[in-house]
Amino acid sequence: MKTSPDITGGTIPAAPPSRTPAGARPGRAWALPRGPGCAGHARRVLAGALAAVGATRDVVADARLMVSELATNAYQHAGDHGPHELWLDHDGLGEARCAVFDAYAEAFSDAPADAFADPLSDPLSDTRLPGYSWTSGDCGRGLSIVRELSEGRWGMQRALSRLGPPVRGKAVWFAVPARGPGGPSLLGT
Repeated sequence: MKTSPDITGGTIPAAPPSRTPAGARPGRAWALPRGPGCAGHARRVLAGALAAVGATRDVVADARLMVSELATNAYQHAGDHGPHELWLDHDGLGEARCAVFDAYAEAFSDAPADAFADPLSDPLSDTRLPGYSWTSGDCGRGLSIVRELSEGRWGMQRALSRLGPPVRGKAVWFAVPARGPGGPSLLGT
């Protein structure tokens, strides 16, 4: 699998143009490596992308933690279901969405092919995910962290991969403020 290079030197790999379905938010996409380095790579790339456009320290810190949780889930629960991708999209209205895509979409196996074409008309678009289960022991707290830090602005949707050939899957996302007080939009709009 072809993945983005490690960015420990402080540079952010340029995101290749991503395939965005009609009506979807414009944004960027990066390939995530399979394996235990997935979360660390996602944290570095997202933090660099947010910092490069002037996101506040608090937004960057919260986003790093949330993307780490989502990338860890993709590695642990969908490790064999690649590709894995990191997306950063904006709505032009003050909110940016970060998503982790994986091709594990067993719940969508009976979905019609066109359900993946337009996420805005998907009846399961932005389906809320479960939070922490008190019966889950040492696991299951990550999505609760995402729910709390995003102030409830998170969810899941059916999606097609944006890099390489289209692959059906799901994107689990969270939103962060895209504008600082009186400042420019996070992603240039």
